[in-house]
Amino acid sequence: MIDIRTAQDIADADLCAAMNDAFSDYAVPMQLTEDAFATMMRQRGLDRAASFVAVVEGSIAAIWLVSHRDDRAYLIASGTRPVFRSRGLARQLAEACLAELRRRGVRSFQTEVMDGNDIAAGLYFGLGMTVARWLDCATIPAPTATQRASADIVTVPWDAIVDAAPRLRSWGPTWQNSDRSLAAIPDRLTCLLLRDASGPTGYLAAITATGTVAQIAVRADRRRRGLGRSLISAAQATFGATPLRVFNVQADDAGFAAFLHALGAIPQIGQRELVMPLRPSR
Repeated sequence: MIDIRTAQDIADADLCAAMNDAFSDYAVPMQLTEDAFATMMRQRGLDRAASFVAVVEGSIAAIWLVSHRDDRAYLIASGTRPVFRSRGLARQLAEACLAELRRRGVRSFQTEVMDGNDIAAGLYFGLGMTVARWLDCATIPAPTATQRASADIVTVPWDAIVDAAPRLRSWGPTWQNSDRSLAAIPDRLTCLLLRDASGPTGYLAAITATGTVAQIAVRADRRRRGLGRSLISAAQATFGATPLRVFNVQADDAGFAAFLHALGAIPQIGQRELVMPLRPSR
């Protein structure tokens, strides 16, 4: 018997274990500690009442974990544990979740899917999702020599950056890297800021535990002057031997692609951002 239910009464430890098992054989396997799982869900805004699990024979067989903010929703993670696949569980979870979101009046639903994950992509396209943009991911190797941060770069809390950030960017970050998502985990961020007499000229925000650069931007009138490289060098000085990861960069930004290439960044498997409009049921 298959029981489709919300995740309201499911412990983090159980959701984390199910997610780790579901992602264990992916092209990029995910194995999170409970603390890392809790941070991931806090960052992305897990809404337990809008999230669903499939329970088979007393075990969580599949998950569909969702965030709901204002009139938009986001699929944080979905997966089916290997032993329970080919039973249509993902489709059942999707239909239950989307019905709940429509009931709430949500108007837009989005997620990302990894390139090459054709099974998940097929499900999402079958639901009516379309590609909004292509996203690049890369790793910037740790430097072979010790890096020194520029004296002009200061470490600040995220709330010292957030108001200026939209004016410095050329494109909006994906859901998990958005200003609101970063504001949910200020204690888990390393934020670097450059200023001149006119205000902020560049910034970088990274996840402290992993060295993942969630956002980096330089003001348009100060680009191509080495400020971005200075921010990366300062981050490398902070993270030491930990390579920096750049996740979900808008792929059609040729300038940023050239910047990553100049840094010696190693391309990783990219993603597609998918969206679909929802028509509220009420």
